[in-house]
Amino acid sequence: MTRQTTYRLLIVDDHPLILSGIRALLEGQADLEVIGAVQTAQAALDAAKLYRPDLIIADGTLPDLSGITLIRRIREACPGILTLALTLHDEGPYVREFVKAGVNGFVLKRSAAEDLLHAVRAVLHGGTYIDPAVISKVCSILPDNEIRMDILSEREECVVRLVAEGFSNKEISRRLAVSVKTIETYRARACEKLDIHNRAALVRHALKEGWLAQNILPSDYTVATVTGGEGFHSFRVRPGPGAV
Repeated sequence: MTRQTTYRLLIVDDHPLILSGIRALLEGQADLEVIGAVQTAQAALDAAKLYRPDLIIADGTLPDLSGITLIRRIREACPGILTLALTLHDEGPYVREFVKAGVNGFVLKRSAAEDLLHAVRAVLHGGTYIDPAVISKVCSILPDNEIRMDILSEREECVVRLVAEGFSNKEISRRLAVSVKTIETYRARACEKLDIHNRAALVRHALKEGWLAQNILPSDYTVATVTGGEGFHSFRVRPGPGAV
Protein backbone atom coordinates (compact mmCIF):
# COMPACT_ATOMS: atom_id res chain seq x y z
CA MET A 1 0.00 0.00 0.00
CA THR A 2 1.37 3.43 -1.00
CA ARG A 3 1.81 5.77 1.91
CA GLN A 4 0.03 9.10 1.48
CA THR A 5 2.23 12.17 1.44
CA THR A 6 1.47 14.67 4.20
CA TYR A 7 2.32 18.31 3.48
CA ARG A 8 3.35 20.69 6.26
CA LEU A 9 1.77 24.16 6.22
CA LEU A 10 2.35 27.44 8.05
CA ILE A 11 -0.40 30.11 8.17
CA VAL A 12 0.22 33.85 8.63
CA ASP A 13 -2.69 36.22 9.33
CA ASP A 14 -3.12 38.97 11.91
CA HIS A 15 -6.85 38.29 12.41
CA PRO A 16 -7.32 35.51 15.02
CA LEU A 17 -10.75 34.45 13.73
CA ILE A 18 -9.53 34.11 10.14
CA LEU A 19 -6.41 32.32 11.35
CA SER A 20 -8.40 29.78 13.33
CA GLY A 21 -10.90 29.28 10.50
CA ILE A 22 -8.20 28.57 7.92
CA ARG A 23 -6.43 26.26 10.35
CA ALA A 24 -9.62 24.28 11.01
CA LEU A 25 -10.26 23.93 7.27
CA LEU A 26 -6.77 22.68 6.51
CA GLU A 27 -6.50 20.37 9.51
CA GLY A 28 -9.62 18.63 8.30
CA GLN A 29 -7.69 17.32 5.28
CA ALA A 30 -5.89 13.99 5.62
CA ASP A 31 -2.95 15.10 3.46
CA LEU A 32 -2.36 18.46 5.15
CA GLU A 33 -0.75 19.25 8.51
CA VAL A 34 -0.68 22.76 9.99
CA ILE A 35 2.61 23.08 11.87
CA GLY A 36 2.01 26.65 12.98
CA ALA A 37 -0.26 29.70 12.84
CA VAL A 38 1.33 33.12 13.46
CA GLN A 39 0.21 36.75 13.25
CA THR A 40 3.30 38.66 12.09
CA ALA A 41 5.74 38.51 9.19
CA GLN A 42 8.73 38.21 11.52
CA ALA A 43 7.17 35.26 13.32
CA ALA A 44 6.54 33.67 9.92
CA LEU A 45 10.17 34.16 8.86
CA ASP A 46 11.43 32.69 12.12
CA ALA A 47 9.11 29.69 11.83
CA ALA A 48 10.03 29.17 8.18
CA LYS A 49 13.73 28.96 9.01
CA LEU A 50 13.16 26.72 12.02
CA TYR A 51 10.51 24.30 10.76
CA ARG A 52 10.86 24.46 6.96
CA PRO A 53 7.18 23.96 6.02
CA ASP A 54 6.26 22.86 2.51
CA LEU A 55 3.92 25.82 2.05
CA ILE A 56 3.30 29.18 3.74
CA ILE A 57 -0.15 30.77 3.37
CA ALA A 58 0.26 34.49 3.96
CA ASP A 59 -2.14 37.38 4.41
CA GLY A 60 -1.49 40.33 2.13
CA THR A 61 -1.43 42.89 4.96
CA LEU A 62 0.45 42.21 8.19
CA PRO A 63 1.31 44.52 11.12
CA ASP A 64 5.06 44.58 10.53
CA LEU A 65 5.53 43.93 6.80
CA SER A 66 3.41 43.69 3.67
CA GLY A 67 2.63 40.24 2.37
CA ILE A 68 4.59 41.08 -0.79
CA THR A 69 7.73 41.87 1.19
CA LEU A 70 7.24 38.73 3.27
CA ILE A 71 7.07 36.58 0.12
CA ARG A 72 10.30 38.13 -1.16
CA ARG A 73 12.09 37.51 2.13
CA ILE A 74 10.88 33.94 2.37
CA ARG A 75 12.18 33.26 -1.15
CA GLU A 76 15.54 34.79 -0.22
CA ALA A 77 15.92 33.01 3.12
CA CYS A 78 14.20 29.70 2.29
CA PRO A 79 13.99 29.34 -1.51
CA GLY A 80 12.57 25.82 -1.32
CA ILE A 81 9.41 26.85 0.53
CA LEU A 82 6.26 27.42 -1.53
CA THR A 83 4.06 30.46 -0.89
CA LEU A 84 0.37 31.26 -1.32
CA ALA A 85 -1.09 34.74 -0.83
CA LEU A 86 -4.56 34.97 0.72
CA THR A 87 -5.85 38.52 0.64
CA LEU A 88 -8.86 40.84 0.45
CA HIS A 89 -7.38 43.01 -2.29
CA ASP A 90 -7.98 42.27 -5.97
CA GLU A 91 -6.43 45.29 -7.71
CA GLY A 92 -4.39 44.35 -10.78
CA PRO A 93 -1.14 46.12 -9.81
CA TYR A 94 -1.34 44.60 -6.33
CA VAL A 95 -1.67 41.07 -7.71
CA ARG A 96 1.12 41.72 -10.16
CA GLU A 97 3.50 42.69 -7.35
CA PHE A 98 2.86 39.34 -5.70
CA VAL A 99 3.59 37.54 -8.97
CA LYS A 100 6.80 39.55 -9.42
CA ALA A 101 7.79 38.68 -5.84
CA GLY A 102 7.62 35.00 -6.83
CA VAL A 103 4.43 33.88 -5.11
CA ASN A 104 3.23 30.43 -6.19
CA GLY A 105 -0.47 31.13 -5.70
CA PHE A 106 -2.90 33.99 -5.13
CA VAL A 107 -6.40 33.54 -3.63
CA LEU A 108 -8.98 36.11 -2.57
CA LYS A 109 -10.42 35.79 0.92
CA ARG A 110 -13.94 35.94 -0.45
CA SER A 111 -13.34 32.67 -2.32
CA ALA A 112 -15.07 29.48 -1.25
CA ALA A 113 -13.30 27.06 1.07
CA GLU A 114 -12.96 24.50 -1.70
CA ASP A 115 -11.21 27.10 -3.87
CA LEU A 116 -8.60 27.63 -1.19
CA LEU A 117 -8.08 23.87 -0.88
CA HIS A 118 -7.77 23.62 -4.65
CA ALA A 119 -5.17 26.40 -4.69
CA VAL A 120 -3.20 24.79 -1.86
CA ARG A 121 -3.05 21.44 -3.65
CA ALA A 122 -2.28 23.04 -7.02
CA VAL A 123 0.77 24.74 -5.52
CA LEU A 124 1.87 21.69 -3.54
CA HIS A 125 1.70 19.59 -6.71
CA GLY A 126 4.10 21.93 -8.47
CA GLY A 127 1.64 24.32 -10.10
CA THR A 128 0.84 28.02 -9.92
CA TYR A 129 -2.68 29.21 -9.02
CA ILE A 130 -4.15 32.64 -9.78
CA ASP A 131 -7.68 33.31 -8.54
CA PRO A 132 -9.98 33.42 -11.59
CA ALA A 133 -11.52 36.66 -10.30
CA VAL A 134 -8.28 38.61 -10.88
CA ILE A 135 -6.98 37.06 -14.10
CA SER A 136 -8.49 39.71 -16.38
CA LYS A 137 -7.16 42.52 -14.19
CA VAL A 138 -3.66 41.13 -14.32
CA CYS A 139 -3.84 40.69 -18.11
CA SER A 140 -4.86 44.32 -18.58
CA ILE A 141 -1.72 45.70 -16.95
CA LEU A 142 0.90 43.46 -18.55
CA PRO A 143 2.94 45.44 -21.11
CA ASP A 144 3.13 44.06 -24.64
CA ASN A 145 6.88 43.53 -24.49
CA GLU A 146 7.08 41.98 -21.04
CA ILE A 147 7.77 38.47 -22.31
CA ARG A 148 9.31 37.59 -25.67
CA MET A 149 6.95 35.67 -27.97
CA ASP A 150 8.26 32.60 -29.79
CA ILE A 151 6.44 29.97 -31.77
CA LEU A 152 5.73 26.77 -29.87
CA SER A 153 4.62 23.48 -31.30
CA GLU A 154 1.02 22.59 -30.46
CA ARG A 155 2.15 19.98 -27.96
CA GLU A 156 4.70 22.27 -26.29
CA GLU A 157 2.04 24.95 -25.93
CA CYS A 158 -0.44 22.45 -24.51
CA VAL A 159 2.02 21.32 -21.83
CA VAL A 160 3.02 24.81 -20.67
CA ARG A 161 -0.64 25.86 -20.61
CA LEU A 162 -1.40 22.95 -18.30
CA VAL A 163 1.60 23.83 -16.14
CA ALA A 164 0.28 27.39 -15.85
CA GLU A 165 -3.14 25.98 -14.89
CA GLY A 166 -1.55 24.28 -11.88
CA PHE A 167 -0.99 20.71 -13.07
CA SER A 168 2.15 18.78 -12.11
CA ASN A 169 4.17 16.88 -14.73
CA LYS A 170 2.70 13.62 -13.45
CA GLU A 171 -0.87 14.84 -13.78
CA ILE A 172 -0.22 16.20 -17.27
CA SER A 173 1.21 12.85 -18.33
CA ARG A 174 -1.97 11.15 -17.12
CA ARG A 175 -4.26 13.56 -18.92
CA LEU A 176 -2.34 13.42 -22.19
CA ALA A 177 -1.56 9.69 -21.92
CA VAL A 178 2.19 10.10 -22.44
CA SER A 179 5.17 9.52 -20.16
CA VAL A 180 6.38 12.00 -17.54
CA LYS A 181 9.73 12.15 -19.39
CA THR A 182 7.94 13.24 -22.56
CA ILE A 183 6.13 15.97 -20.64
CA GLU A 184 9.42 17.15 -19.15
CA THR A 185 10.93 17.34 -22.63
CA TYR A 186 8.04 19.41 -24.04
CA ARG A 187 8.13 21.68 -21.00
CA ALA A 188 11.88 22.26 -21.21
CA ARG A 189 11.73 23.03 -24.94
CA ALA A 190 8.86 25.46 -24.50
CA CYS A 191 10.52 27.31 -21.63
CA GLU A 192 13.76 27.55 -23.60
CA LYS A 193 11.97 29.03 -26.61
CA LEU A 194 10.11 31.53 -24.43
CA ASP A 195 13.22 32.35 -22.38
CA ILE A 196 11.23 31.52 -19.25
CA HIS A 197 13.17 30.45 -16.17
CA ASN A 198 10.66 30.52 -13.33
CA ARG A 199 6.97 30.00 -12.58
CA ALA A 200 6.21 33.70 -12.19
CA ALA A 201 7.34 34.36 -15.77
CA LEU A 202 5.36 31.38 -17.02
CA VAL A 203 2.17 32.61 -15.34
CA ARG A 204 2.69 36.13 -16.73
CA HIS A 205 3.05 34.64 -20.19
CA ALA A 206 -0.08 32.52 -19.74
CA LEU A 207 -2.06 35.54 -18.55
CA LYS A 208 -0.86 37.66 -21.45
CA GLU A 209 -1.80 34.99 -23.97
CA GLY A 210 -5.21 34.43 -22.37
CA TRP A 211 -4.45 30.74 -21.92
CA LEU A 212 -6.16 30.56 -18.55
CA ALA A 213 -9.54 31.23 -20.09
CA GLN A 214 -9.38 28.77 -22.98
CA ASN A 215 -9.74 25.07 -23.65
CA ILE A 216 -6.11 23.98 -23.61
CA LEU A 217 -6.12 20.42 -24.95
CA PRO A 218 -5.03 20.12 -28.60
CA SER A 219 -7.25 18.30 -31.06
CA ASP A 220 -4.98 15.26 -31.39
CA TYR A 221 -5.08 14.41 -27.67
CA THR A 222 -7.52 12.22 -25.80
CA VAL A 223 -8.26 13.26 -22.23
CA ALA A 224 -7.16 10.55 -19.82
CA THR A 225 -9.38 10.23 -16.75
CA VAL A 226 -7.60 11.04 -13.48
CA THR A 227 -8.81 9.11 -10.44
CA GLY A 228 -7.35 8.34 -7.03
CA GLY A 229 -6.42 10.04 -3.82
CA GLU A 230 -4.74 13.22 -5.01
CA GLY A 231 -8.08 14.99 -5.34
CA PHE A 232 -6.61 17.72 -7.55
CA HIS A 233 -8.33 18.96 -10.68
CA SER A 234 -7.73 22.08 -12.74
CA PHE A 235 -10.43 24.76 -12.59
CA ARG A 236 -10.05 25.46 -16.32
CA VAL A 237 -9.65 22.21 -18.22
CA ARG A 238 -12.99 21.22 -19.72
CA PRO A 239 -14.40 17.72 -20.28
CA GLY A 240 -13.77 16.03 -23.60
CA PRO A 241 -16.48 15.52 -26.25
CA GLY A 242 -19.43 13.55 -24.99
CA ALA A 243 -18.66 14.20 -21.33
CA VAL A 244 -21.56 14.89 -19.02
